[in-house]
This record gives sequence, structure tokens and C-alpha cells, in this order.
Amino acid sequence: MDLDSAPVEEHFPRSGKPYFAVLLSGFLTSVVTLAGVFVLGRNTDGFHIMGWYAGYVIPAGAVLVGIAAASGYAVASWLTGTRISRGLLLAVVFLQTGAYITAEYIEYLVVMKDWRQRGLMAGPEPSFPQYYDIKARSFAWKKQRPLDPPGKPLGGWGYVFVLLGAAGFILSGLIAPAMLFTVPYCEPCQRYMTTRLIGVLPASVPIKRITWKNQEAHAREHARENEEAIAKTNERLARLWAALAEGRTDSFKQELIEAGSIKANAKLPRRVCVSLVWCKGCQNGQIIAVLVNGYAEARQEVLLSQYPLSATRLCEMRE
Repeated sequence: MDLDSAPVEEHFPRSGKPYFAVLLSGFLTSVVTLAGVFVLGRNTDGFHIMGWYAGYVIPAGAVLVGIAAASGYAVASWLTGTRISRGLLLAVVFLQTGAYITAEYIEYLVVMKDWRQRGLMAGPEPSFPQYYDIKARSFAWKKQRPLDPPGKPLGGWGYVFVLLGAAGFILSGLIAPAMLFTVPYCEPCQRYMTTRLIGVLPASVPIKRITWKNQEAHAREHARENEEAIAKTNERLARLWAALAEGRTDSFKQELIEAGSIKANAKLPRRVCVSLVWCKGCQNGQIIAVLVNGYAEARQEVLLSQYPLSATRLCEMRE
């Protein structure tokens, strides 16, 4: 592919840090989400998503609502190219806390109005802190089946679950923005970069079942096979970087093909992920190699090496 024929996006002037647009977007999605939760709660029988708990401990409902409420921060950050910073994450926590307190206060006003209309107000009207105390101490688990007896108020222990819900709502708002916090970013163009996985190198062998017979021998054999896999991957990495340094793009791609299927190698407990990272604006990028151990929550990543690419070399790599 010729550089002149490569699709290069036009450069438009961008503000250095349009944080206001990001914060406004998150504020709007918080308002819409909490308004939806309020309407559903008022117009349905027994539907209170903020009260959903998984395993009686995890505030699953509050986490889901918090993610939806804060989704605007991540969306606006991606669209405007505003990099997520630690300061912006702190602002998200502050606004999520404000959204939670505001929602609780609106609920307090509605409940007070309902009590007055139904003639349930005995004595002076409780203040907002007093109402929150009543709500926490009255927390009870809903019966699971029609014949089950209703749950008893937990008293002071109710604060644990009410505050768990609050923490779930506030902190879950960081999930979407924090994901962007780790995405490669092009400072000159002020935009997030694109990442494409182009190869996975085996740095271990598949996990094998070890029977109780000859357990030590099987374990030694498994360790030896893993060492061989690591040695072969180190040699392949050296050849990959040598091919890049010498401008042999076809050799680089062939090495990745010979390393095996991306899908199959990605299932190994230990592997090296080779990715192409580039900016759609300036067309500059890099090749990065990351050592990955484990899966899901136990996944650990270590950056092994990175090789910068010019716009011309990038076009060759993307062919």
C-alpha cells in the first residue's frame, strides 16, 4: 500500500482538555438513569433495582445502575479524545457521590409527601439524616417465596447493606472511565489509539491433568516442557524484532503465522500477545509485546518490549 493512497483522517483542531463536555455527559446520563430507576420504582410493585444483592453481600443492582449512570463519562471521553486522568476519575467519584445523595434526598421528599397525604406523619417531620437512619435500620430481606415469613429489620446492621449499596453505585461509576485510562493515547493528536491483536506466542504448554501415580515425574516433565516453550518464544521474539529492524515486514508476519493460531494460543496459561497500536490521525504507531499470565481476575500483564513504527511501516503492517 502506498502512503499517499492510505486513508488518513483529516486533522481538526481540538481543545486541549474539554473536561466540561465529559463531565456534562456523565451528569446527563446520571440524571436519565436515576430518573428511570425512580419511575420504575414508583410505577411497579416491588421492583427496586437498587435493592438487588447477589449472595446477600454484593450490591449487584447498585453496581449496574452506577455503571449506566457513569457511562456518559467514558462515551464523551472516547468521542472527544479527552484523556482520562486521575483528576478526572476523582471528579467522577465526586459527581457519583453527589448523584447518590441527590437521589436519596429526592426519595426523602417523595416519601415525606406520601406520609403526609396518607396521614402517617406522627409528630414533627423527620429531617433527611433522620429519614436515612430510619431507612437503614428498617432494612430487611424480602421473602423469596409467597409462604416465607417477611424478613425482620436488621437494625444497626442495616447500615452495612445500605452503605454497601452506596459504595457499589459510586465506585462502579469508575469502571467504564478506568478502562479508558489504560488505552494507548496519542498526545499530539489528542485521541485514543487503536489496538489490534496480530499474534499470540505460546509461552507455556496446556495445563495437564496429573494423576496420583508418578506425580513428581509428571510435574518435572510439565516444568521442562514449559521451559522449552519459553525458550522458543524468546527466540521467536528475537527474530521478530530483527525482522522489524531490517524492514522485513513479510518475515515478521510469517513468524507470527508460524507461532500458531491466535485463538488456540490465547487459551494457554502463559502467552505473549503481540499487538499493533496506531493513531488514526497521524498514522504513527508501534508494535508491543506483552507477557500475559492467567485469565479474568487473575490475569497479569507485563510489557516486554515495544517497537515504534513510522507511517510508512504502519501501512505495510496493516496490509
